[in-house]
Amino acid sequence: MRHAPSLVLLALTLGMAGCAQQEGEGAAGAAASPPGGRPTLAVAAGRLPDAVAGFTRRDTTWHEQTRAGLGVAMDYDGPARSAVSTVSLYDRGIAAVPNEIDAPALQAEFNAAVNEAVAMAGTRTSQRITESNRTDVAVPGQAPMRCATLQGTYGRQEVQTLVCLGPAAGRFLKVLVTSPARQVRPVDPMPFVVGIAQAARG
Repeated sequence: MRHAPSLVLLALTLGMAGCAQQEGEGAAGAAASPPGGRPTLAVAAGRLPDAVAGFTRRDTTWHEQTRAGLGVAMDYDGPARSAVSTVSLYDRGIAAVPNEIDAPALQAEFNAAVNEAVAMAGTRTSQRITESNRTDVAVPGQAPMRCATLQGTYGRQEVQTLVCLGPAAGRFLKVLVTSPARQVRPVDPMPFVVGIAQAARG
């Protein structure tokens, strides 16, 4: 039986997002931001919009309670389920992620994010994916987001995934967007990536 495109995209994005689900961050995470410090995870997550560039927020998954440093992830659906995305805010235990896209910590985390996405595909017999290019996406007045385009197949479905990473108020901001390679109405994920970055940085 052939997979419906929306189910294929959902499986891909959830797989690449990784980690067990745990909802609710608790009272500590909901506390106000410390004066002069970075915002709490709850405050930072609250900046992410319900809708941006045609994408609508669906589910929120808190990883921080069970695995410190892995933060929170939010799933978004593209217009008419033409794409799916997972947006993650986390710090991997770093007290303050630097704001420069070329900082070693950002470069290492970006490479890890791309490698994780490719490796995850390699564990599935029905999925093949490879990296095609990398680019920096400009965010007006802010640090850019560094992105890699991955192309491949899931069963017979040709898909592409955009993996983007950048700094956001002292944390890593990772955005994964997966869509069919061929669409009746192609969706440009870049306005979504830029909109999410602007919102997450406050």
